[in-house]
Amino acid sequence: YDTTTLSLALDLDYSVLSDPDAYVTKKYGVFNLLGDGVATPSVFIIDDNKTVVWSYIGDNISDRAELKDILSNIPAN
Repeated sequence: YDTTTLSLALDLDYSVLSDPDAYVTKKYGVFNLLGDGVATPSVFIIDDNKTVVWSYIGDNISDRAELKDILSNIPAN
């Protein structure tokens, strides 16, 4: 869960979140959404103003956002 080391190793220019205690997933309303005691697969793109500009919340544990959809919704700098 060392996101700083991961970000440096991969030379990422964006923040990576690790949420082992489910604090953030509970705040975003995606923890136990399906009644299974885990976070529902979700993606939230947050802009520089801390506004959620795009989100995807899966319908089931296998439902994941498509990479092309994620990339096409990242705001241009």
